[in-house]
Amino acid sequence: MEKYLVECWNCAATYDAVDAVLCNHSEPTTVCPFCLKCFCEADEEFRSRFWKECPQCLRDRRKKVLSHSNPLLGEMLVQSGKITREELKEAMDKQAFIRKPLGEILVMMDALTIDELQLFLADQKLVERIDLTGFKLDLELINRLGATSCVVHRMVPIELYSLSDGEILRFAVQSAAHIPAIKRSRVMSRFQLIPYLAEPIQFGPLFKEITELSRGKS
Repeated sequence: MEKYLVECWNCAATYDAVDAVLCNHSEPTTVCPFCLKCFCEADEEFRSRFWKECPQCLRDRRKKVLSHSNPLLGEMLVQSGKITREELKEAMDKQAFIRKPLGEILVMMDALTIDELQLFLADQKLVERIDLTGFKLDLELINRLGATSCVVHRMVPIELYSLSDGEILRFAVQSAAHIPAIKRSRVMSRFQLIPYLAEPIQFGPLFKEITELSRGKS
């Protein structure tokens, strides 16, 4: 198999770009398996030299990604070397019984740290989707966060649990545009955050309940 060894513009590690995953940006570039950074933000000279000198198979793969849907999170993590294919299979098997997104299951399995997951999702501008069918609001959690704060940030808290490195807050939003403000919030900054996107038809009724709670309605 053809190889194309390059030095990462961010961490200076050498990796085989042919085996590397392509990022999820509009003009995808390869993701370094060591620092999980693509080179979309590298200077023009680096990007031009990369594509000029790379083998044709890499250009063809990029063209194919541009014309089709992007790789799933699990496949991207495998290709970037963060998890093994066996760990991915185990996580997918668990997902059939545990109602949690794949990334979070991998964290629970200790296959991935929450920091690694957040870094990867943030850098690839990915937000996992969540099915809220049948979900019931946790009133105790809403009281702790503050119903008004949840309304201001247009979020639905899902679950709060503890790991060795702190408390993890799972929450849903209807639009990824709300996530940056939530992360800057003084109330939310005490937690490690895992955001999810919910369908409007599922998110709406739950958010309405929280809005009524913020107004003192039962």
